[in-house]
Amino acid sequence: MTSEPRRPPVPAPVGPSRFGAAFGVARPRGRLRLAVVSALAFAVPLTVGELAGRLQYGLLATFGAFTAAYFPDAALAFRARALPLVGVGLAGSAAIGVAVAGASWTIAVGISALAAVATLLVRAFDVPAPGAYPFVISCAVATQLPEDVERIGERVALTLAGAAFAWLLALAVALPDRHGPARRAAVAGLADPGVPEATAAPLPAVRAEWGRRLDRDSLAWPLAARAGLAGLVAAALAIAAGVEHPYWAPAAAATVVQGSTVRSAGRRSLQRAAGTALGALVALGILSVQLPVWWLIAMIAVLEGGAQVLMAANYGLATVLVTPLALILVEFARPGTPPSELVAPRLLDTLLGCVVGLAVVLSLWPHAAERRLPRALAESLDATGDLLVLRLAANGSGPVGCASRADGDGTAEGDGTACGVGTAGASTEAALAAARERLEMALARMTTLHADAEDEQLRGRRTADLLWPAVVAARRLGYLVLAAPAGLHRPAPAGLARVGGAFQACADAVTGGPQPNDDLVGALPAFVPLRTEFAACADAVRTARTAGALPPPSRRSRRT
Repeated sequence: MTSEPRRPPVPAPVGPSRFGAAFGVARPRGRLRLAVVSALAFAVPLTVGELAGRLQYGLLATFGAFTAAYFPDAALAFRARALPLVGVGLAGSAAIGVAVAGASWTIAVGISALAAVATLLVRAFDVPAPGAYPFVISCAVATQLPEDVERIGERVALTLAGAAFAWLLALAVALPDRHGPARRAAVAGLADPGVPEATAAPLPAVRAEWGRRLDRDSLAWPLAARAGLAGLVAAALAIAAGVEHPYWAPAAAATVVQGSTVRSAGRRSLQRAAGTALGALVALGILSVQLPVWWLIAMIAVLEGGAQVLMAANYGLATVLVTPLALILVEFARPGTPPSELVAPRLLDTLLGCVVGLAVVLSLWPHAAERRLPRALAESLDATGDLLVLRLAANGSGPVGCASRADGDGTAEGDGTACGVGTAGASTEAALAAARERLEMALARMTTLHADAEDEQLRGRRTADLLWPAVVAARRLGYLVLAAPAGLHRPAPAGLARVGGAFQACADAVTGGPQPNDDLVGALPAFVPLRTEFAACADAVRTARTAGALPPPSRRSRRT
């Protein structure tokens, strides 16, 4: 006689990170290929520009070289689609830098606005590191080029050429292992879906709806506002202090604000301040020797490659190399500038920007992630139910496109749409692909928001801890449906509409709808792990609401 399999225990939450982690050093793994590609993406355009007697043309092309640093863990097909978008963004950033060059105030406003827009899009579309930073740096360095607004088109074309070269390099190097990075990331995520892992986050999808990404509840909006405001305040203080070229202050402030919580911003402030101080000394030593251009180009390649390796080890160590790299690029933009005039403002502006960025994170929307976590949890449950219904329909349990929405008592109402993801005439495979994509993104967003919500609380009760059991159950449900084991395809006893309705009712309960009924479990396929995790999730939602971690019940259930 066999017993029913027991549910794995809920792991302890990771808990808030420690400020001391700012000085921890991780072991960088699998970064050598990225380092070589990034180094070549910088060195080759500069070399071609120097050989042609137009070094500044090569400098403009390097603004697009940052393209090679994005999505190193993605499959080849995804990088082929996503990297050109990054290149266009970098070209636009450089164009803004050229357009606002001249007066200190126009530079400050231009960099701050660019930082806000870049942060908004990067966060809304879940773009991983290096995030918005290269866009801000491209804009900042471009402000130091000789003023010539009439040639913006030519300069944008050169940046796009550099981005295209970086794109070709990245694809050529990734060709022998076109699916390996994404497959390894997926395996890491399935190894233990109860514990958040930054390396296991599913890759972002370009096809996701703009409306969903940029709705009013998106965490991207407060983070973008922080970045823009921090940049303006830092620039204003730098100008008031008499800094002649205050372009590093808004860049540093915007970079610190990329840490979305108080703890992460605090760590990043410490790392950036210490790394910039040491990097400034390195830059002063390099620029004081008056090395030939060829030596500086070689130095840029070494610094960029080393920074990409160290970025996975410690952000502060990477900043030690990024600082002289950026200052050498500025030297190419403004040849003949005394090294002290390059290094001293960079150090002062960076320290000022770090302080301002941290103050902005402390004072503006300090609990933004915590307030958005319940909706992210509900979205994950919605997406899991939709994909499950489509999978069951594809296996003959019912027609594709029979999605449902639960009303207040847990019953379902068919609305004739394909579970929120299909369109009229769409094939089953296309609907399944869209549903998988949506669920992967929902799980990644929920995981990130939970980690951010834990980092937001400095003391007292943490809402994230109260929601942790529900988050674990939702993650396990989501990964279970994504994995699609054979037992999951058993017929639904009450029909597909009831399956979708069960998940929708549980999602509604998270955001203020009625409590889900226990008998909703009976509507699911008779697959023990699925029913066990669903029941655990419903129970965790009920407990979290009783503890005050969720909105109180309301008459109107949530609608997608």
